[in-house]
Amino acid sequence: EDDDEPAPAAAAPEAPPMPQMKMSQILPLVVMMGLNKFDLDQMGYRHHAEILFCVVQVICLGVIFTMYQKINDMSDTGAKIHVPEVKSMGQVVTPAIDQTPKEYDMSKIKEQAKQALMSAVILGGVYYKWQYLMPVVLQVLMTPMQLYESPLFQLHIMKKTDVKRPFPTPNPFGLPAAPEAPAAPVADKEEKQKKGKKSD
Repeated sequence: EDDDEPAPAAAAPEAPPMPQMKMSQILPLVVMMGLNKFDLDQMGYRHHAEILFCVVQVICLGVIFTMYQKINDMSDTGAKIHVPEVKSMGQVVTPAIDQTPKEYDMSKIKEQAKQALMSAVILGGVYYKWQYLMPVVLQVLMTPMQLYESPLFQLHIMKKTDVKRPFPTPNPFGLPAAPEAPAAPVADKEEKQKKGKKSD
């Protein structure tokens, strides 16, 4: 009789979360509309924008360094996560790899620091050459907002526990990206070997 009973249906997989629109994707449009109506240069705020730009970049780099220290203090243990390969224009930019949470966060904080430093240097050079104020104002607002929205900031500064690794890949067109499903933990080879020896 038990054999005739139908097997329970498998649980349906959870629906992927909806793409999220971030404030940093809306802010540039609002700022550009505002700057088209108000000329900060004629209003005498050019030097204020220059000083704010320098101060904001220094503060954000300081926060990134703080996150680096927090990641460096993490224990390099725990199940490894599988980080899928990253492709750009059909070519593999970064191959797939298995990393511990500390290794993964350390690679991401270095990327974030490099990106922040390059953005500040490039924009500073562009402004020095052409004296165009709008990118400076945008950077003053966007840099801290993007830092706040970054998964590393949410994990290590805001202490949120719902941030899953690997982090979603940023959309090159600035469109909201759906969060990726958390990667399945990968057991170390040494742990597998130990378990195999115990079973023997």
